[in-house]
Amino acid sequence: MKKICITDSGYGGLTVCADLVHLLKKQQKAAEINYFNACYADNYGYNAIPDRKSKVKMFDKALVGIKKYYAPDEILVACNTLSTLIEDTNFVKNNAIPIKSIIDVGLELIQKTLSINDTVSIFGTETTIGENTYLKHLLAKGWGKEQIEQIACPGLQTAISRRDQVEKKVKQFTGLAGKNSWYFLGCTHYGIRSDAFQHSKILNPNLEMAQKSCEEIKDYGTISMKMVSRYEMPENEIATWTALLKEPLTVEMLKNYTIKEDLF
Repeated sequence: MKKICITDSGYGGLTVCADLVHLLKKQQKAAEINYFNACYADNYGYNAIPDRKSKVKMFDKALVGIKKYYAPDEILVACNTLSTLIEDTNFVKNNAIPIKSIIDVGLELIQKTLSINDTVSIFGTETTIGENTYLKHLLAKGWGKEQIEQIACPGLQTAISRRDQVEKKVKQFTGLAGKNSWYFLGCTHYGIRSDAFQHSKILNPNLEMAQKSCEEIKDYGTISMKMVSRYEMPENEIATWTALLKEPLTVEMLKNYTIKEDLF
């Protein structure tokens, strides 16, 4: 049975996890799924780390922890912020475990869905937008700079986790986007509240990542799931994600997560 580790700097990757489990159950496929919270502490996420070198070092430690405690067949980095750091980690340079990035999935989704004449507004965290990863790749594929808007959304992922004026905050950021643009949700948190973006042309890479992973699984049978975190996660945020996710196995995994302070 294939062992998959899904990692994120918090909760957003749970949406990929829930989508994957839904597809596996529908097709009666089997997998061992482990969810690894790569955030160091509740009040110390990657967007709070002041420099890129320190962010890379932190994520590198998390990847080592994934290998040590799970030894997965595949790692899904279901986080745009972490995906911008992958290539610079020592882990990637020295380990053979396949790693799939939500950014790679997202770029494929943009290119297969949009025509060369379309425009796209990319919403993401400060780190994701600041790295210009989507912009650089799309320009290299022949897109014009005028076709691509990058919109940083400070605090939106936290607002979603805490159900704190989400619609108001989303409206603040969508007001910066072109009316005819496609909206690309460049943070896995945003996918769970795509309804708040109130737009007819939305690209959500979360489901796309789940579909690609499901297609590669060949075993049939039961699904096992575990979640681990360095720290005790706030009860209000667990309650929020329990309500948002709805997928029963993922919700059960979240409610019964394990705290391991020496995780990385």
